[in-house]
Amino acid sequence: MKNAILRILAVAVVFAPAMGLAQSNRIKGFTEPYHSIDVAAAETGTLAQISVSEGDQIASGDVLANLNEDVLTASLAMANEGSEAKGKLNSALAELKMQTEKFEKLQGLFNRQHASQTELDRAKTQLEVARAQVETVKDDLRIKTHEVRRIQAQLEQRRLRSPIDGIVTRVFKETGEFVSANDPVVATVVQLNPLLVVFSVPQETAGRIEDGQTVDLQIAGVSETTSGVVEFVSPTADAQSGTCRVKVRIANPELDLVSGLACYLVDTKTASTIANSARSKSYAAPTPPFRQTSSSR
Repeated sequence: MKNAILRILAVAVVFAPAMGLAQSNRIKGFTEPYHSIDVAAAETGTLAQISVSEGDQIASGDVLANLNEDVLTASLAMANEGSEAKGKLNSALAELKMQTEKFEKLQGLFNRQHASQTELDRAKTQLEVARAQVETVKDDLRIKTHEVRRIQAQLEQRRLRSPIDGIVTRVFKETGEFVSANDPVVATVVQLNPLLVVFSVPQETAGRIEDGQTVDLQIAGVSETTSGVVEFVSPTADAQSGTCRVKVRIANPELDLVSGLACYLVDTKTASTIANSARSKSYAAPTPPFRQTSSSR
């Protein structure tokens, strides 16, 4: 009886390391937003309006908040008036037409020897001046058009837009608060479709994982296995733990998965290797030396 117990203990010693390794196949991580962005104001000013609340689902480009725009709005109206004013241009074109007709008449008179060279040269000079005046007015209008675009760009900088599709998780300020250069963040937006999981994978296992590879995941609270796509495998390992960072993307179109769930990377290749190793060791398990007692003789 005692011999049988000792043999069982010997086999258990062989299997114990393999069982511990089998459990280590489930590499743990946590789901997190694919992007988490603190949306900050590009300029300082007073918040005239906050258009979102915490928990709102938004699309890329949606306005989250506006800084006060009164001065720029007035400047834009003036710039628009200037860019659309055609009075000076019409006057310059009329002067050009008159000087062109005058030069052409003097050219005919000069050809018939009824006008002097001096009169013709003066008319030509006046014609060139009229042409230059038209170009000057056109240049002014182009500058005013660019001024309109500059003010429009300044107005756009005072509108905080979401850079991604996502959900507003934090709103840090209220309407009427001043946004300074030292504290420009107004809201936080996170992207939950897809989700991201970062695993610390043993170096020997990470060597078998490639970018774009599909892997099996077990997510807490989800009965079925979930598929993920490897986005990045770190080419370097942590010297202390001997692990590499592996990023896995999980599709979440219905937003039924939330951030912060425990997630396990199932390494089936490693599990198979460990199981085979454990079986081979069990067949070759040594029989410990037993000393016969006087009762067994």
